[in-house]
Amino acid sequence: MLTRPFFEKAENLYDLLAANHAVISGSCALRLLLPENDVCWMPDDLDIYVCESKVQDLLRTLMASKYKLTSRTAANDAPYTSSHIQSVCTLHHNSSRIDVIVSNSSTAISPIFQFHSTVLMNFVTAHSVFCAYPEMTTNQLSLINPFVVFCQPLRRSTLDALLKYSTRNIQYITCQQLHDDCQCCKDLIRSTDDESCMWLTCPPQPNPLSDQETFPCVSRVTSKFQ
Repeated sequence: MLTRPFFEKAENLYDLLAANHAVISGSCALRLLLPENDVCWMPDDLDIYVCESKVQDLLRTLMASKYKLTSRTAANDAPYTSSHIQSVCTLHHNSSRIDVIVSNSSTAISPIFQFHSTVLMNFVTAHSVFCAYPEMTTNQLSLINPFVVFCQPLRRSTLDALLKYSTRNIQYITCQQLHDDCQCCKDLIRSTDDESCMWLTCPPQPNPLSDQETFPCVSRVTSKFQ
């Protein structure tokens, strides 16, 4: 159960997301989308994205759940390349770690579309799961976001992140491998209302037989999965 290392009950996490208009992204969201039998790794932390107006309420709830705020890092010093990130708060409880990434826009999800890799452009809300590039992601394929290569200094933390997901069997491919185009993909830019994205809707519910999170109602919005 992906939430078990961080919350005793999954519903506590989903209540937290709903109350603060927050989302889960990063490794946890990716792990939820990948085929169970093809993946041998588990996330080592939980990334929660939230807008500035809700961050204090979210932190208070986490600290009431025995988490301790151990650091608060400004965007320039954080190991993220997104210009939509204001700061990162790190909390620990025993061996569990939660990173709270604060968006500098009015929505929590704006930094997610600036990830270094398309395979990470996913998020989980209290009521749904979103994947920007479902066909590539579910096949463990990814493009590198050209923004992090050409539009800003290439940071060591970005290279470390790319290596991390390579060791997790994510295969990085080129535009030419994807659709015989040697240019950086511009026609695959995604937004949440893009018809090529995927949504799984309805809140996760505990399965009494397996104690695993399930999504009983599924809705997909797509025409051409890429």
